[in-house]
Amino acid sequence: MGQKMIQEIVEGLSSRLKGWDPALRYSLTIFLTMRLVLSSLAALILWRLKPPTTPDPLLRPYQGVEPIIGGWAELVLGVWQRYDTLWYLKIATHGYSLEDGSIVYFPLYPLLIRAVGKVFLGNYLLAALIISNLAYIGLLFYLYRLTTLLFEEETARRTVVYLAIFPTAFFFLAGYTESLFLLFTVAAFWYAHQKRWWLAGILGFLASLTRLQGVILILPLVYLYFTRERRVRPAILALLLIPLGTATFLLYQNSLGTFLLDAYQNQLYAQFVLPWDNIIATVRKILSPYGNYINVLNLITTFLFLAMTIISLRALPLTYSLYMALTMLALLLRRTAGQPLVSMSRYVLTLFPAFMIWGRWGENPWVNRLIVYLSFGLLIFLCGQFACWGWVA
Repeated sequence: MGQKMIQEIVEGLSSRLKGWDPALRYSLTIFLTMRLVLSSLAALILWRLKPPTTPDPLLRPYQGVEPIIGGWAELVLGVWQRYDTLWYLKIATHGYSLEDGSIVYFPLYPLLIRAVGKVFLGNYLLAALIISNLAYIGLLFYLYRLTTLLFEEETARRTVVYLAIFPTAFFFLAGYTESLFLLFTVAAFWYAHQKRWWLAGILGFLASLTRLQGVILILPLVYLYFTRERRVRPAILALLLIPLGTATFLLYQNSLGTFLLDAYQNQLYAQFVLPWDNIIATVRKILSPYGNYINVLNLITTFLFLAMTIISLRALPLTYSLYMALTMLALLLRRTAGQPLVSMSRYVLTLFPAFMIWGRWGENPWVNRLIVYLSFGLLIFLCGQFACWGWVA
């Protein structure tokens, strides 16, 4: 599907939503466009290529979840039944286990899947997709509004588009935590700017119950508090809710007789290393006979967002640079035995300040074309790989 057709879809949907709040209208338009395009692409590829669907502990790890095979159900739902989604479905269905490594997955998303899934008569995959897709609309909405606090509205529109067409952005539409985590994160920043500290703290608490990186929100938001308030008030206690989410889950793990580091090392063969060790290991992997394009993509993504973190020091308020630097540090500290910098091309989706900067740079038509053509081309390729059970991130 070419860029002209995509543009026609966007314009057509936008015209039907005239009169709505501009941020909501544009967010819905982008969501519906990407949902239509990527769902059609994934279904077409699955239908034409017919990849194997039988469970395999390494290639197609269903984690004991019944695969959706055959007919429209597979093309519409089953095509998104991949990798981490199956972990969340397994936890929502059967709970945590100390034997399989599921305990490393934070609890909020599977809890929501279980709750919403009961409404849909136990269809937990449908519930997972509904949650992530609604969260996707919300994060686009808040990202649009947050960007307008720093730049003009055209920059906000480009920022939302660039995030939506980033090469791994199809994970926002899948049963993954990216959209839910980023919704809580961006909304926390938005309400912090409005000095609604308790709401920001609650959203930070939810983010830290969704992903391990959520706990780092406390530092940029505390910094933002002092730039907005310039004195200590009781409202600052609201931000202490943020680490409480992580602490709650760690205490739950401890009650089961395990700890997060033990699960990472024993079940997922991961370890915590110095950031440059991760980069060096990736370079060695690429130069070895076992390197592949995913390793190259993760390395390029790492250097790109490290550069954007440095650039953010001049392009954005310091609170956003703090968020980017702490997030990059957290991502670089973990290394798995099989794939260093594992899933980096997906994890950087949460570095929303970089997309704000690109949104500003996109005023230049050549920069805009470079971002759109390169991002959308890779997005189509990686989404197709994902549909065929190819490991992407």
